[in-house]
Amino acid sequence: MIGSSIPPSPQTYGLGLENLITGNTAISEIDGLLGTLRFRGYPVEELVAGASFETTSYLILHGELPNPRQLDAWCDELQRWRVPPAAALDALARLPRRAHPLAQYRTMLTVAACHTPEPENNELDAQWRRPARILSWTASLAAASIRHLEGNDPLPHREDLGFAANFLYQALGREPSEEHTRAFEASLIVQAEHGLHAAAFSALIVISTGADLGSAVLAGMGALSGARHGGANQLAFEMLDSLTDPDHARSWAQDALARGFRFPGFGHRVYRCPDPRVRTLEPFAESLLAASGQQDLWQTYLALREEVEGNLASKGVYANVDSITGLIYHPIGLPISAFPIPFCLAIQTGWMAHCLEYLPDGPMIEPGAVYLG
Repeated sequence: MIGSSIPPSPQTYGLGLENLITGNTAISEIDGLLGTLRFRGYPVEELVAGASFETTSYLILHGELPNPRQLDAWCDELQRWRVPPAAALDALARLPRRAHPLAQYRTMLTVAACHTPEPENNELDAQWRRPARILSWTASLAAASIRHLEGNDPLPHREDLGFAANFLYQALGREPSEEHTRAFEASLIVQAEHGLHAAAFSALIVISTGADLGSAVLAGMGALSGARHGGANQLAFEMLDSLTDPDHARSWAQDALARGFRFPGFGHRVYRCPDPRVRTLEPFAESLLAASGQQDLWQTYLALREEVEGNLASKGVYANVDSITGLIYHPIGLPISAFPIPFCLAIQTGWMAHCLEYLPDGPMIEPGAVYLG
């Protein structure tokens, strides 16, 4: 209230800024007690059932589902930017194959940013011209970094394939099946936005300084490279892959629980109940593993999840999305070390949406600290 002498109620928060509220958003709603996730008011399950990644990314960025004309224009714009600057791909050839794919991916985008149109124009209308270019450039660069792992050259894009199918084609060198495409696209959709998590907040801080949208995305990538954040899906699958069968999973988990082991892919800062993204993706993972003759891996996953949740659900620890995405990426044929890349590719959509939402009148973010002496 203007002129009120009543001071605002102080916020309370924990180490790592847990529970701190930094602003308002209309992009997504996450209910960590009910286990729901909505993008612009639409439940994520509905989007997976009836929308493409192109439709979902438009919704997240623009605030509403596109009509046919808007969707065609958005898809055309994504198509137009599928060829990244040659200098970015040339840089890949100079990077060691042992470097993590996410680091290679980030390095190439840094080079590409030096070739961006309107590099000095950070007016709002110029920032709005960047999301399609960033999404499409990064998809081609991410696919190239995956091929570089095995010493293969980048592949040109296919104009007849949608965003998800074209990424898999450029990464794997073969046209994906409809089942593989749909499962992979579902993983992109559910991971396309998730509030102001660490990487999104990193991007928001950078955009608040007057930087361009590409620099903000690079900041998000840097935050996502941490094992606690974007690397958890790789660690979760490596843990699962080390278990030989369901019985082994149960006995190992019991011993790990007794040691106080922190299971990658389990527990979440927000969700204190089953993660809706897991619930949405599990049928895709089960189907892909069955089709590839890896039912034992699915049963091992179930045994591990039941053992961990059976002991830790009372503390709000359940499987999170990182526990399940590897069970989609593995039967599709993506290398294990590359599992963080699709997560980054998808969730940068949300980073850009938060940046564009903040830009019109958001001040530079500069929090203070309590001096202890």
